[in-house]
Amino acid sequence: SDKTKIVYFETPANPNMRLVDIEAVSDIAHKHGAKVVVDNTYCTPYLQRPIELGADIVVHSATKYLGGHGDLMAGAVIGTLEDMTQVRLVGLKDMTGAVLSAQDANLVMRGLKTLELRMERHCDNAEKIADFLAKHPKVEKVFYPGLESDPHHKLAKKQMDRFGGMIAFELKGGIEEGRKLMNGLNMITRAVSLGDAETLIQHPASMTHSTYTAEERAEYQITDGLIRLSAGLESIDDILADLSNALDGDQMAIAAE
Repeated sequence: SDKTKIVYFETPANPNMRLVDIEAVSDIAHKHGAKVVVDNTYCTPYLQRPIELGADIVVHSATKYLGGHGDLMAGAVIGTLEDMTQVRLVGLKDMTGAVLSAQDANLVMRGLKTLELRMERHCDNAEKIADFLAKHPKVEKVFYPGLESDPHHKLAKKQMDRFGGMIAFELKGGIEEGRKLMNGLNMITRAVSLGDAETLIQHPASMTHSTYTAEERAEYQITDGLIRLSAGLESIDDILADLSNALDGDQMAIAAE
């Protein structure tokens, strides 16, 4: 409606990998006088540039891919001089706290030097992991826009240069099998962050969203067996071997259908 001032979204969405058409939403929002803010953390500017697609402001968690090494906490907001002046005068004072430290700023600058190289590797590994998971009998469904079977594949090809390093997949067996997979991994790190040099994995139902009721999780399409994986920079053979061992080992006991 015309009362709306800001439309804020992330694409792909965390943790279920749903995509939003940036250009289409921007067109609708602007017709009603609203600004569009896009969280572009999953893609980085290397894979997706929302302002070129009509968004007004872009937000990044630089803690993730921009830093790239899991050793800093930082964020960035990008927009016009007018909008960024308001962010500094209002947001910085009342909402977001102090400016970035010199050390963390230096670490972000270091990470940006290798962003292209890292993102290519993240994408390469993620595409192979998604293919592996899509064929595994203990995986119910894979959510990755690089798969032609993904409902967002066409949109991803339109607004992303590649399909990114983030994957979500749903295990058969629900919350208990999610926990067992987590406990069956050796090399892959259980962590709620993403965009690191290391492959990171988390089970939202027992980790980040464990305080939600099953009904609340269902509302956000976070099923009990949903797993989120951030593909790292390691050898793809090592990543797939760890996943295969955890999925096929004694730790996994899928209930008989």
